This record gives sequence, C-alpha cells and structure tokens, in this order.
Amino acid sequence: MFGGYSLSHGPLNDIRLFDTRNSTWMQVTVDSTTPDAKMPQGRYFHGADIIYSKQAIYVYGGLTKPVKASNNRTLDDFWQFDIQNQRWGEIEKSNEWPPPLSSHTLTSYRNSTSESLILIGGISPQSDFHSVVWEFRLDKEQWQECRTKGQGPVGIFGHSTVFHAQTNSLYVFGGYIYESQASRLSNKLYMLNYDTKTWTELNELGASLYLPRPRFFHSAVTTDNFMFVMGGRIFPWNISDTLYAYSYNCNRWINLMSEALEKVGPLPIQTYAQAMTIEPDGDAAYIVGGWGSDSQCSVLRLELPEDLCSLWPTRDSCFRMAGCGYCAYKVGEEVMSEVCHSNAKECPLQDSPANASKISNPGTVCNEPVVSRNCSSMTDCASCVKIGCRFCENTCTSNATCPVDTLTECFPNNCSAKNYENCRQTPGCDWNCSKGECVPLLKGQEPNPKPCPQSCMHYNTCASCLETVHCRWSTQLDECISALYQPAYCAGGVCGLVLQADDKQYCPAPCSSFSQCSHCLRHAHCGWCAGPGNGDGVCTEGSNERPMHGTCNDIFMKENPNEDLQNVTSTWHYVRCPEEDECTNGHHNCEAESQRCVDKPQGFECECGPGYKAASSTKLSTGSTVCEPVCLLGCVRGQCVQPNKCQCDFGYVGANCSIQCQCNGHANCEGPDKLDKCLTCYNNTMGAQCEKCKPLFVGDPSDGGQCVPCLEYCHGHTPICVDNSTDVDFIDFIDYESERFLKNIKEGPKAFAKCLKCTNQTAGPRCEDCIVGNFRGTEDHRDPCRPCDCHGHGDTCDPVTGDKCNCKNNTESDACGGSGKNSAHPCWMVQCSKCKEGYLGTPTSGHQCYKQMAVESKMCFDAKPIDECKIKPKPLHPGEMVFFVIQPRFMNVDIRIIIDVTQGNLNVYMSTHDDTYVAYPNSTTGLNTIDLDAQYSHWENGSQKIRDAFLEHEAVGLHTYITITQPNTILAVKNLRDRLVITLPEEYHSLESTRFFLVLQALDPGDSEKKVAYGIVFSRQDQLHIDLFVFFSVFFSCFFLFLAACVVAWKAKQAADVRRARRRHVVEMLHMAKRPFASVTLNLSTRAKPKKSAHCDLRPVAVEPTDDGLAAVATVFVSLPGGQSPCVKLALASSLILLVRQFPTGGRTFLRRRSAHAAPPT
Repeated sequence: MFGGYSLSHGPLNDIRLFDTRNSTWMQVTVDSTTPDAKMPQGRYFHGADIIYSKQAIYVYGGLTKPVKASNNRTLDDFWQFDIQNQRWGEIEKSNEWPPPLSSHTLTSYRNSTSESLILIGGISPQSDFHSVVWEFRLDKEQWQECRTKGQGPVGIFGHSTVFHAQTNSLYVFGGYIYESQASRLSNKLYMLNYDTKTWTELNELGASLYLPRPRFFHSAVTTDNFMFVMGGRIFPWNISDTLYAYSYNCNRWINLMSEALEKVGPLPIQTYAQAMTIEPDGDAAYIVGGWGSDSQCSVLRLELPEDLCSLWPTRDSCFRMAGCGYCAYKVGEEVMSEVCHSNAKECPLQDSPANASKISNPGTVCNEPVVSRNCSSMTDCASCVKIGCRFCENTCTSNATCPVDTLTECFPNNCSAKNYENCRQTPGCDWNCSKGECVPLLKGQEPNPKPCPQSCMHYNTCASCLETVHCRWSTQLDECISALYQPAYCAGGVCGLVLQADDKQYCPAPCSSFSQCSHCLRHAHCGWCAGPGNGDGVCTEGSNERPMHGTCNDIFMKENPNEDLQNVTSTWHYVRCPEEDECTNGHHNCEAESQRCVDKPQGFECECGPGYKAASSTKLSTGSTVCEPVCLLGCVRGQCVQPNKCQCDFGYVGANCSIQCQCNGHANCEGPDKLDKCLTCYNNTMGAQCEKCKPLFVGDPSDGGQCVPCLEYCHGHTPICVDNSTDVDFIDFIDYESERFLKNIKEGPKAFAKCLKCTNQTAGPRCEDCIVGNFRGTEDHRDPCRPCDCHGHGDTCDPVTGDKCNCKNNTESDACGGSGKNSAHPCWMVQCSKCKEGYLGTPTSGHQCYKQMAVESKMCFDAKPIDECKIKPKPLHPGEMVFFVIQPRFMNVDIRIIIDVTQGNLNVYMSTHDDTYVAYPNSTTGLNTIDLDAQYSHWENGSQKIRDAFLEHEAVGLHTYITITQPNTILAVKNLRDRLVITLPEEYHSLESTRFFLVLQALDPGDSEKKVAYGIVFSRQDQLHIDLFVFFSVFFSCFFLFLAACVVAWKAKQAADVRRARRRHVVEMLHMAKRPFASVTLNLSTRAKPKKSAHCDLRPVAVEPTDDGLAAVATVFVSLPGGQSPCVKLALASSLILLVRQFPTGGRTFLRRRSAHAAPPT
C-alpha cells in the first residue's frame, strides 16, 4: 500500500506490506544508498496499479501538501517502484503526457500479446474535468492518447475502474460526472471495449435494475463473473447501500447487504476513499483505511462464497436473481433440502433422501457477457450512441462507415464543452461567463470577443475569488478553488471553512487594513508593532514571537519611507495591546450622541451621557452598555428617539403620542389641532378620512377595517370586481386596465361585490364555483378548476370531487376507495375508465370500448344484433363512429370480416390492439376525428412499433377484397360505399390469442341527400362440408388396402420364420456333429513277441461310414518301430474300407444304427 492522507502527518509517501496469513503490517524499506535514489512526494487521490509480470507498482499524479512558492497541489509525475529491488524510479516526461490529475484511476490492462496502463478521468485545477483516456504502453514506455467512440463520460472523477479479461473491457462506475454544464453525483455504469475503443452505457441496457445509489470515492475489485463495489460517499448513507456485486453476464446488480442475506461478523461502517484488493483465487477481499467520521486505520476481510447464488436461501428470492437456478428434494409436499446455485453449474445436492423426488428450475440463464448489442432495437440517436452503435438515416446500426457515434454529433447545436478554451473552439458555441457554461449561439449572433475571467486557481485573494462564478475560497489552504472539483479537493476537511459567493463578508481581511490595536489582535494571524506615540503602530502578520516580515523597525520604515525613524523604538504585541489613551486618540467605539469615553489603565469604558440611561436588558457583543434616551412625559403610542422627543406610531400625534388621528387608522394627520386633515392614505384606501377602498379593492376601511384586493376576494382567479349594483354591460368589451374602466369604477365595493372575467375555469359571484364540466378537486376555492377527467366519454362531473361523470360511449366508472385495486387512486382518476358488460377495451386517454361480436353473428351500425335492428335500424351520422371487436372461434380456420354498406360511405380501421386508435372531437369541423395513438404513429417504413405494419387502401367498385398476410397489421380503408371483405389466413395470424378491433366512421357525402349510413357487419369462419359417400368410399378403400398389406406382410413374415428355423436346425446339427461322443482305452504295455502264425485282432478307433453304408473311413493306432525310446512311438492311421466285404448282410442294420455312435468290431 502506497501513499494516502493522515490527519497527523498529512500526505504520505511510505510503502507498507500486509501479511494476510499473520494479519500484520510491515513497512517496506526503500533502497536509498545510491546517489541517484529518489522518492515521490507524499500524495493521496493518486492513480496506482501493480504489473505482476514486471513486479512493479506504477503511480501517477495525486494531491500533495501546498508549497509556499506555488498554490498548485496537483501532481503530474509518474513513478515506478521495483518490488524486488525495493527502489523507486521516476519515468522521464515526454512530449505527449497527461496533465496534472487527481481522483483518477490507473488500471492495468493485459492480453496475450501486450500489457499497458489505462488512465481514465480525474480533475485538475488547470483544466477542471479530464475527459481524455490515456494509455501507457509498457513495451514502449510512452503515453498515447486513446481516440474513443460512443457516448462515454464527458468528465469524471472519484469513480472506480476494473478490467475484465473475459470481455476485454474496462468497467467504470459512479463518481462525479460532468453533465448539463454541472458536476453531478452519478451511479452510471460505463463499459469501454479495448478492441474497438467504444464506450457503452450499460444502464441503458437493463443494468438499472437494483441499481446502487450515486456515490464517489468508492472502491471496486473484479473476478471472472462479478465486479464488487464497496463503500463510497453516499447521501444519505445507509448500511444497506454498502456492498454490491455486478454480474457481467446478466448485466444485473446484486445488493449483498440486503436484509434477506445472512451476514456473519462485524458489518462495515461508513467509509469512503478506502483501498480494496482481492486474493487471486477470489475467495476474499481486503478493505484498508478510508474516511468516515474519522480516518480509519483498520483492515476488513470480506469472505465471498464460491457461488453467490447460494446466499439466497429461499426459492422465491433465488428466482429473483438472474443467473441463479433452484433445485430441491421433496417428499410429498415437504421440502427436505433445497439450494440456490449458479445455473452455469450442476445442482450441488448429492445425497437423496428415501422416496424423495428431485425438482429443479434453471431460472434466468445468462449465457454470455453483454458485449454485443442489438443496435436495430434503438429508435433515437441518443439511445443509439449510448450503447456504442452509430446513427445514420434515422436508423441505428453497427456499420463502421456511419460517422455519427457521439451525442455531440446527434445534436450538432449541443454545446457540451466544459471549459472556456474548448467551448470557443466548438463551432456555433460561445462561453457564457456569468453562467459558467457553454451555450449555442443564436442565428446571426457573433461570439463575444472579450475573454472570460481567468480560472479560479489564478485568484490570490478571497474577495477577487468570490466575485467569479463557481469559485470558492478555502480558509485553511488560503486558496481559490472551483466548485466543480471541491468534493475531491477538500475531502477530509483539508480545506477548512469554504466560503461561497454569499459569504464575502466573512473573507479574512489583510492585517494591514486594521489601524487600531484592539481590532488587529482579534485576528489570530495578526500582531501589533507599537510606536512611541499614543496608540500609533502598524498591524502585520506574525506569531507570538515576532512579525513575519522582518522586525517592527523594518516595518515602520517601509510604511513611512520619508520619515527619519532611526531613533524610534518599537515593540511587538501579539496577545495584549500596549497602554494608550483611547479617548484622546479616537481609538474608542463610544457613541458620540449618547455616550462619553472614560480612559482606564487597560482599555476604556463608555458611560451614558446627559438625557440617556443604560438599557438594563441590552448589551453589545463587546460587553459595552447600550444607552437609550429618556423622555420625561413618556411616549404612550410611540418611541423615545432623543431626550424628550418621541417618534409616534402610525396614526398618532401629540407630545407624548397619546392622540389618535381621525383617519380610520389608515393615515397620519397634520397635527393635534387638525386631526381630520389626513395626509396620504395607505392600505389601499381613499377619501377625506380614508373611509373608502380604492377601485379593485373590497372592504369597509372605517374603524380600522381592511381593503382586500379583488384578486384575494375572488380567490385568486381574477383581479377585477365591482359592486353588485354596478351595470357591467358597458365594460364587456373594455380593457380592465384602461383609464376608461377605472374612471367608471370610482371606488371599491364595501361588502358585497361580484367578480368579473373569472379565469381558471371558475364561475360565480366570487369565482367560488366551477364552470359546468370542470371540477376543483378540493374544498379550497383558491385552487383552479380543471376539466372533468372523464377520459373523453363524459362532459359533466361533481364540481368538487370530480366523480359522478355522465359516462357515455358504453363506459362506466371503476370502483374507487376501500380495498379494491384502485384504492390508491382518487375517484376522479377512474371515471369512465371501464367498459360496460359486453364491451372490451381500456377506455382511457381517448381510447374506446369495442362491442364484443361473436363469429357468425351479424350487427347493425348501431352495435345491435340484426334481430333487434332490422325493423328500424339506427343510422350512423357523419362523424359518428362505432367500434367492434371480433374474437375468432376456431384456431385453424381462416376468418373473414364482411362489411356491407347499404347507404352512405365509411372509413374502416382495423388493428390487433385496443389502444391503436384515439377519438376526439374536432373543434374546427365539429365532427369526431379518429387518429392513431402516438405510440403507433407510422413512418415511411411502417409503424413506430417494430412489430406493427401500416396498410392503407382506397375502396373501389362494388366489392373490395383485402387479404392480410402480415401479423399485427394496422389497416385503414377509405371511402367504402358497398362491400368490404377482409380475409385473415390462419397460417399468418395467431388466432388463439389475437382479437381484431374494428372502427367504422361515417363520412359526409357532400351534396348527397343520403348523408347517414346504414349497413351490417359480420364475420365468418367457413369449415369444409363432408360428403358421406365419398368419405366412406375412401375410408373402406383405404381399409382394405391396409388389410391386404397386412396379409402380405404376415405371409412374408411366415416364410422368413421357416427359413430362419431351417438354418438354425442345420447349425445345431453341425454343432452336435463336432462334439466328442465316445472314448477308447489303449493299452501300450509291452507284450511277448507273437508267433508268425498268430493273428492279432485289429479294432479301429473310429469308423465314419458313408451315406449309403457300404464303405467307411476306419482309423486305427499304429505302433512305430524304434526301440525303447523312438522319436515318435505312436500314430493314427486312416483307411477307406468296404463294409460289405467284412460284415454279413444281417449286420448292416446294426452297423447303421451304431455308425453314428460306435465303431463296429473288426
């Protein structure tokens, strides 16, 4: 941790290391053994970050302590601290370099190929707000200015910036921003994409949900999925606004200090300007220091869960968080275990209870970060450029060839420069010095050639500083500062008392302005150099020991250069003045008329003079007594101003002010002997004794009565009133302020008057009533009347409450008061706001109720079924309108709407919304007018709403056919005289959820005698009729074909089964033939040599007969010669033999039976 501000040591420049394992601080020893070793100045509100690849900390700018030679506390130096060598190094300045800044951010950026530092925002006394983004390339070690696009902050300080590698963007939140020629506390969230250098305001894209309150000097850290914002200066502060998390993927804020979350350990206190960092694995964050009610020296460890969604314990709270899913185990209706988890991961529940069922809901899934925007969804230039898009030809696009990508280009006359120099360079703009803002020039107006006063930092005195708009004077720093950056410059109370333009009287005066010792020593920074004379001396700056600017003799010689002061001895006084006779030298403050000065060994005393006495209850702040004059006769109705001289109250005369004038208390008289000779009449009275009211005033001023202005008498609705007996016909066309009118009205009425020309929709003798069709809303007659809010369906209501509208157009008033849904609304707001039974719509703001019309039903133009109106139908007069709504019956059948006009002509309008059209009376023609609602106003390419299309037709001929293939079409058919057929195919329209709203308006046919319109409206959904003969023929044909196909398939299956069985039998037989089925015992013992004539029986080991049984293959053992140990002693030999030659015929049957089991004897 580097730098900061300490109340005891001021700005710091030391480096300290915090061991997170032992929770201990260690001071880093900086290498200063080499001759060129340097260290940065102590500073705070600087920008700093660490580059891990270089093991170095970089620090830029900040505020430091004031220096006597300069009043500039803002730095522009750039330092690097080598962590391994523990050594500071200052980076040498180049031609391209940021200005002196404080309260900015310096953020490390890294990708696969490069690393750099990004500097955003900041303030400087020279340039106020800083709007340029700077980048320091670590490979080249040089600064370069970034050319950004989009609508980013014009100027910002006290904000936070983090780099999010997954989106390759920097996120800037909060701080003070420069907006509308003023600095405003902000809670806006900006994203700066590094690749495109484009700003995007994320609040415009949904990040305003659960948005933190505006703040500055907060801190922020980032993980892969979240940005955490901590603390900050908030007005007013609340513990629930301390900690927030921002989800990059969902573009949503999460309040981590809400009451619904369980928190363990001590809660954070109110702090701002604290430092914050996070462990590399993201498990914990550390908050160090900060300002609150006092400077903090604590370290707060904030442990974060691996999955933030797990903080919400209940199902309802889990679903309110985007990016969170819910899973649980239930047995019946009882929840055994549940958990809220990130829907990017699997449900963490593992052990399932017995007989439990698992339920899960992924909630709102956020698949990817908010890095690309649907530009086409924006309809105006300001919203378009705020999300990083471009606006050309009334279209929001992402096309890079479009040049309009900033708010200034959206409004070419928008002069948003924040200082004098930039404003004068903007065409069509000039700097308003009195307002301190950039304003557009009027047509033909030239810019003011005179320069404005210099910036606040150039003023050295309090008086000159406070004469300039937006400048403030710091009594602690003795410096002129700008109101734009005062919150940062004076944070922590370092500026002391800050004086504004209204506090000029509190400006500290220079010591040289005081000519008396007593006045001089009242100021802590002043002292008195006393001369040899009676009270002579000079007031100058100094301390208890000596003057600041040399000795007292030097100061006397400087003040009186032409006098010989070599032998003059002067003394320095800082606590107590030297002895002097204040009464003689005039250094006293006694009143010349009422007091006399008495000299004392220490100071003086003021005593009351002749004709005065001390006021017992009044004393000056210095402790001196106030003397008041004495009148021996007293002042009954007046005040004694001089000895034996009274100043009488209004309307009284006499030596002791005891006689009242005969002027009814409205004027003074000439004297005690001329009480009826009144001087100027006051209180709006007139007459010899002020007994009448002036014209346009009402009342009886006799006996002290008052004359009330007609404006007050008429409850503020007209300034004109006359007596009830006055004939007002002659003044109907007279200007009430003309001399002729005032000449005819010679005096104001005494009691009963009538008000003329009541305004604000009022009427009555005193404008106490409302004109019919208006209401006041309160019992206070001073409030204006306003038209009845019957939503265009009535013209009268209760004149006081505004309810009881005479609702027409098939509307009625909704219930109000009680516990209903409209209990929070006054009754006058829900008049004629509901449709009657059988009608549908929202009849507010000029919208109408639509007659519900079923399919296949027919309606006349008076909205009645054909059965009720066919005998005597009611016509539709020119300008009159009728409204229908059609609900389809079948979801898969085309619907046709047919309008037959038997007389007159109509305009027909159709929409799928009940709020598309508004109807209002035309004051010019006297007829009703229908128009599109403002939200559906169509442009050249269609409606303002993207989902709606506008279609207009002119009815021609006896039949007009229109087929609408585009959903949400707004249709207008003009001048219909015969039949109109509107077809709505079901494949293009969602008939299960769509209603069709029709408006028919009769037109004035001109010279035709048949001006009224008659006709019917009906709709159809025709279904195809079934021919039973064709149906059953086709049915049975298909049935028999299917049956035949089944038989063929069955036979084929049988053949396949037989073939499969035969093949399986052959395989079985072959397998059985290969199995061994007999055994032979062979005796290999040595026998005696047989005789030559002896015959040995030879029995085969196996006999394999042929198919006919006549021959066989016989196999026998053969003993080979070779002695006792031959290589091969035994072998098998096979030979084909004839069975008929060896066995009799009777043995064949036995042989055949045995052939497959055993060999026959030989």
